[in-house]
Amino acid sequence: MDLYPASEFSLEELTEAYNQTRADYLIPMPMNSVRMQEYILLYDIDLARSRVAVVDGAIVGLGMLGLRPEMGWLTRLGVLAEGRRQGVGNAILQALLDEARHIGLPVVWLEVILGNLPAHELFIKHHFRTTRELIVARRSPTAERTMTAVTAARKIHYLQHDEAIDLHCRRGERMNWLTSIDTMRNVRRLSNAAALGDYEQGMPQEMPHLSGIWIEFNDGSQGWVTYMATSYQLKNISVEVVRGDATRTTANLLEFMHRLHTAQDAIVENIPDDARWQGYHQAGYFEVFRRIEMVCDLSAYSNNASYGG
Repeated sequence: MDLYPASEFSLEELTEAYNQTRADYLIPMPMNSVRMQEYILLYDIDLARSRVAVVDGAIVGLGMLGLRPEMGWLTRLGVLAEGRRQGVGNAILQALLDEARHIGLPVVWLEVILGNLPAHELFIKHHFRTTRELIVARRSPTAERTMTAVTAARKIHYLQHDEAIDLHCRRGERMNWLTSIDTMRNVRRLSNAAALGDYEQGMPQEMPHLSGIWIEFNDGSQGWVTYMATSYQLKNISVEVVRGDATRTTANLLEFMHRLHTAQDAIVENIPDDARWQGYHQAGYFEVFRRIEMVCDLSAYSNNASYGG
């Protein structure tokens, strides 16, 4: 088996290999080439430091490394059926951690689907520890809607992209990689890539940008919701409650958003199981699955030749 930088492969090759690794996965989550390129841009994937495993000229596995200031993120780690139980996943993970250590990153994060015991055990072997569970949820456009949020709203401000970014900058809690300010800022990278024709395979049908709503309600509660809207889906949804009951205010913000976008399906990823999640549930969202967020303190093992030792 040989490991190569992912940058040596075309986007189409990486997408095909990734989809094959997920063919019999707990949650398949297939991608096309356009979605893969958006993923790379949005989540700061460094293809030169990501790795592809090859045996006899055929791809048998891959793993990607995202890079941001003072931290890394492991993602899309997967092995094709013919490469399993041969140490391929372990070798890819080791190579990604070695890359992260080589450039001096203090920590590396990842998420693993709850119930994927082999992957979870592999990460524990490499000194990752669990931090929390995160929820992936959806809402159908046919979900029941009420007029509660509309009648309860006292002041409404519709947010432009830059205003939404400014609100994300003020958040005090630690956000997951998928929901962090860096991810939200990178939405502009998607727009720039589309405008410049930089997509390798095809083009997105719509120009990505953040929209949002800031609302003050009659009971004094305040908050905002930001999101990316396409013709068919609302995604990258984030809710912040500034004042008031977290559950009720979250539900009202989401209900108002869905009044503006009645035809779209909605997906929210990696939200914590807290009072806001109960607000999502009240607004018609249902849990699809959970991820376990994990972190590895590379500085604690910087003198080790192998993290798996």
